Amino acid sequence: MCSLFPAVFLLCLFALTSLSAPEHDDFCFAFQYARHNFLQTVSIFYHTQSGRVLALWLTQVPSALSTAAGISLLSAYSLTMAVSAGLFLVGVALATIRAWPRTGALQLTFLTLAFAGTVLGAAPSVRDLLYWLSAVTCYLPPALVTILILGECIRAIDQQTNFSWLLSLAMALGGFAAALCNEFTGAWLVLILLASLSARYLYGQKLQIAHHVLIATAIVIGWLIVVSADGNNARMTQLPNGGRVVWSLYEGVLDALVGLGRFAREPATILWLATAGLFALVEADATSPTPQKRKLLALGTIAISLACCYFEYFTHRYATGMRLIERAQNQALILLLFGSTLGVRLLVSAYRPQLRERLAAGMCRGLLDPVGMPASLTLLTVASLFLSSTAFELRSQWQDLYPYWRESAERHRLLTTSPEPIIYIPRHKWTPSLLMTADVTADAERLPNDCIAAYYHKSAVYAADTPR
Repeated sequence: MCSLFPAVFLLCLFALTSLSAPEHDDFCFAFQYARHNFLQTVSIFYHTQSGRVLALWLTQVPSALSTAAGISLLSAYSLTMAVSAGLFLVGVALATIRAWPRTGALQLTFLTLAFAGTVLGAAPSVRDLLYWLSAVTCYLPPALVTILILGECIRAIDQQTNFSWLLSLAMALGGFAAALCNEFTGAWLVLILLASLSARYLYGQKLQIAHHVLIATAIVIGWLIVVSADGNNARMTQLPNGGRVVWSLYEGVLDALVGLGRFAREPATILWLATAGLFALVEADATSPTPQKRKLLALGTIAISLACCYFEYFTHRYATGMRLIERAQNQALILLLFGSTLGVRLLVSAYRPQLRERLAAGMCRGLLDPVGMPASLTLLTVASLFLSSTAFELRSQWQDLYPYWRESAERHRLLTTSPEPIIYIPRHKWTPSLLMTADVTADAERLPNDCIAAYYHKSAVYAADTPR
């Protein structure tokens, strides 16, 4: 019963991947792959645009799938986004299972679906999490790897266990891959590892320096590959406000406070944290660390999450001179929400006996019984997702989604079948922001027109209302 509403919410959003269509850079990657191959395309973009090697590789998947399977780019793109959505849910499930180690399968199912629903409900841009591949490849994989590594570090400290070499190798490989996706994730992960070592030293646990060094070394190598790219310098020269350290430090604080305010005002995040706290009240506890340790660990977890988010805002200001874009804010949201969830769970567990006594003696004494608990969780989850930003966006744009896809399919048919070297294509009449942000323009030399023309072997592509 508790899992039903988040399952339906996720199913609706995941089903919309069938209506997603390539935009902007997607056509550039598709053209480059068709002309060259995976490695050469990565090399071209690495030296001219960006060092995000793994993201550059993954963004070519629809074109490769289209070529290998003999299907249209539109179909291959939708299939790729559907698989990406499934992998997102798998990653969240794995992080949830590791974060709640003494919880049953049905409860873990609820926690996974509810957390994934909250992420999508509160996302600054759900389009960039589910429906636009160029954004997904840069920020979703590193977000999932980050919460997995953070969860493993907190789990080991809380339960006083050690990393196995197999787990350390997996974290090293995952951290290396995540660091290859953007410029700041590597710094995030190194900061988390340093905090893990500090906490182990503070609590008198085995430091496992060799394990931490192995993981950190792999992460730093990946990060160096990204920041050493020639394309980074080329891009920064086009952004005159970038490269100002002091100004970026100050503006980063303001930007981070705005993001934190949005996080605190979002009904989905607040109600999810209440759900996590209620769930922690009834969680079985096989270990008995001191309450003081768990309180400090909870505050440290939240502090690390906030520090990482600030670093992302600062890095973007320094690199571009602009406020952090929404697709990158998605990654900050996932980390902050997961870190806050761990913090709430640890705080509630530290005060669990007192909280249970107060509930038993008060008017809410039925809250934790076999009927009150599922009913409360259901109400919290329904309110959380129904009042979320994404739910409002979905309700307001529902009727525009299929007509937009139909127009995209008609555009693809026209570009594929027309023998004319110069094509004038109509702009979208239906423009749901859930699935798109920009359209073709009157300028054939700029994105997305130039890459669309190159992919479909046309001399030029113009918007239909462009003067001829």
